[in-house]
Amino acid sequence: MTLPRFTHIMPSSLNEALDLLHEKGETGRIKAGGSDFVVAMKHKTALPEFVLNMAGLKELDFIRPEPGGGLVIGVLTTLSAIVGSEQVRKQYPILSQAAGKVATVQIRNVATIGGNVCLDTRCWYYNQSAQWRKAVALCYKLGGDRCHVIKNSDKCNAVFLADTVPALMALDAQLKVVRKGAEKIISMEKFYNESGHPPNLLRPDELVSEIHIPRGPEKAFTFFYKDAPRDVIDFALVNLAMRIDFQNHDGVCKSARIAVGGVTSFPVFSEKGVQVLKGEKITGALIDKATELVLKEIAPISPIWVSPGQRRQTVGVFVKRGLTAALAQNLNK
Repeated sequence: MTLPRFTHIMPSSLNEALDLLHEKGETGRIKAGGSDFVVAMKHKTALPEFVLNMAGLKELDFIRPEPGGGLVIGVLTTLSAIVGSEQVRKQYPILSQAAGKVATVQIRNVATIGGNVCLDTRCWYYNQSAQWRKAVALCYKLGGDRCHVIKNSDKCNAVFLADTVPALMALDAQLKVVRKGAEKIISMEKFYNESGHPPNLLRPDELVSEIHIPRGPEKAFTFFYKDAPRDVIDFALVNLAMRIDFQNHDGVCKSARIAVGGVTSFPVFSEKGVQVLKGEKITGALIDKATELVLKEIAPISPIWVSPGQRRQTVGVFVKRGLTAALAQNLNK
């Protein structure tokens, strides 16, 4: 598979990149690490006239503390840099764990946190060569009028598989989105569409520049789980991250955050599942109830690899495993 023809541009600053995005509109696309985007170009699912290579923008490659005790991460920070950051491992171990589960070391050396946050959704019928796709009608992601995953669906049902996103959602992270002359802060939960196409709310002239992670609760326990066919290379069948904060060493949950990826077209932040835990002493019965509520919120689909039933079962195992481990660690402190 060969790359299509395009004009390659390397902006020297963020402001220049925003000017170019404003000028090129939908004909331009951003390349960060390129580990997913270049493959999409070879598959001819991405056909930009202009590719804005962001590799030279060192101003977006950083990990720095915030005054309030949190962290700010530039979107061009590689996943390897996040895995290797002592500050990230100490303050936000689930982010380090999630980044370390992405693909292989070689890919993590070039893949960026921003690229993972903005990862495109995937589907058996879409992530194929252009030659293969000639055998099927065009789907929503390719400008067609149908979804091959769920017949008669009025939206794309490709699945969202990024590993770092559930971890960032569990940590209550926010994204700084910028365009020429404007910027905004948006929560992770509100950044994604409830459809596989487009996967997020970015306009053609916008980009994510920073990820802000607030200081976490002192008594919180965090967990990240991923199920994949192989420990390396493969996208997730299911990934899940949670943060459980206890009032004291008595098993009473002060607050909780649970986020699930790999089950539907967007990362799912569980609202009902965490609400039932708040202010309650965690017991076996409550763990079962919380798991039941999380499972009601995820509505798994299956455009890739495994059945919705298997995805649902795996999520249930992960929720119970995390809550049980959090309770044990809290009571044993």
